[in-house]
Amino acid sequence: MSAPPPELSVPSLLEEAAVRSGLEDWGDLGFAATLSLLIQSCGETAALNRVGWDVLRKVALRHLRNRLYVEAASASRPERAEPDINAPVVVTGLARTGTTLLHNLLALDPANRALRFWEALHPVPPDPSRGTSEDTLVAQAEEWLERLYALAPGFRAIHAATARGPEECDALLQNSFASQHFDDMFRAEAYSHWLNHAALMDEYRYYARQLRLLTRPEDAGRRWVLKSPSHLGYLDTVRATFPGAVIVHCHRDPCEAVASYASLVMAVRAPYSDGVTPADVGRHALERSALAVDRALAVRALSGDEEFVDVAYGDLVSRPVREVRRLYARLGRPLSDEAATAMGRWLLDHPRHRHGRHEYSLEQFGLSPATVRDRLADYTDRFPGAEGH
Repeated sequence: MSAPPPELSVPSLLEEAAVRSGLEDWGDLGFAATLSLLIQSCGETAALNRVGWDVLRKVALRHLRNRLYVEAASASRPERAEPDINAPVVVTGLARTGTTLLHNLLALDPANRALRFWEALHPVPPDPSRGTSEDTLVAQAEEWLERLYALAPGFRAIHAATARGPEECDALLQNSFASQHFDDMFRAEAYSHWLNHAALMDEYRYYARQLRLLTRPEDAGRRWVLKSPSHLGYLDTVRATFPGAVIVHCHRDPCEAVASYASLVMAVRAPYSDGVTPADVGRHALERSALAVDRALAVRALSGDEEFVDVAYGDLVSRPVREVRRLYARLGRPLSDEAATAMGRWLLDHPRHRHGRHEYSLEQFGLSPATVRDRLADYTDRFPGAEGH
């Protein structure tokens, strides 16, 4: 156990973020308690090294500045604060089940609107009066990505991203400090316990508020396509926040998914703590996956399957455009020739393993197929064809 450094107290962080941004209207300060829990929990169990504490501070400041930018943007452009989100498509599933591939393909359709990486880092429209343009924000995002990949070698092979490409919308939940992302980065057990049992209604309302701010006049008639594995544990909250949303539930053999997820967690935790062990990471990956699945199955049992589309990993990887066509048929809309051609071209330009092969196994993380299948038995019983054909 190590006490957080003084500069990581919530009052100090709030003050520094206000000074750096030149703004001071925080709106609702309910997020401060969650940030405090995250920091204190890291001090109790995360065993952060110097790099870890420094990264946590920088991450906290970035999200705090984003909250100030959101308040300022809302105040200056109230006429744009409440556009319709238009019943989004929400892609989710256990981590490492093909959600990124599917999201990349859907983002190529001009009829869809996806969150871009540079927007995920700065969730308000560019403001020339504050010295921001799309080009400057894209350049900052490119620098941010290169720092990430330098700090976590091998992560590009696990999750390659580009500044202008689509990105997980979980980044918007991070601005409320309520995110699986922090749970994966740090072994913050008290924070994890809270996150595992929270409903996140306020946090999803704030998430939707950011989407409304990012919705441009030229997006009229386009459908938001959102994506994050983290939504899997909060399907009831997602559906309450976005009435009419269609949930695309991606599936994969859980033994493969959990092993791949554990490898991802190992890659993002290792730079920040000298106490990371494969066994701890394996337990985290299995329990986080199982809890999300348990909550998702409960929601689906009550709501039925009408607002869900199931996609199997094997089918998506082997016949991606065909799976997209099947999804569009379920959505009641055609896949245009323009979009299908763009998807085919993207697949040729982005072959699997182009940044190196992502190697992993359950045994690396102290797990066995029997352990995983036993813990996720309800899931495999409900979706016996999860892997696809």
